[in-house]
Amino acid sequence: MKRLEIKETNNTPHILFDVTSGVFVIEGKSFPEDSKEFYRPLIEWFDGLIAAKSVSELTLTFNLFYLSSSSIISVKQLLMKLIDLSNNGAKVNVLWKYDDDDDDIKKTGEDYQKITKLQFDFQTND
Repeated sequence: MKRLEIKETNNTPHILFDVTSGVFVIEGKSFPEDSKEFYRPLIEWFDGLIAAKSVSELTLTFNLFYLSSSSIISVKQLLMKLIDLSNNGAKVNVLWKYDDDDDDIKKTGEDYQKITKLQFDFQTND
């Protein structure tokens, strides 16, 4: 799988998916003009990863400071790809990082955990 990296902008998070190094990170603010279009390459990348069956374990780290309502939907679609990966035998974990005083982001992660039934680890930023 080719490495996928998208640089952070004022409206979009930094994305780094790299099978070779085992780094899978989404960090920053997420309120793109078109969330569906922004997240489409990420979802397609995971489709390729699932088809390749080349990963046995994966931890996706989220460190988001803001999520628009449309981003919340797109991130859920991305998490559904992690369910597919898990159903294909990979051990999947989500590391959900948040600022200690950011109850909204923490709650969003907890909601995703309930919806997806994926293994989430919650960690505050230092």
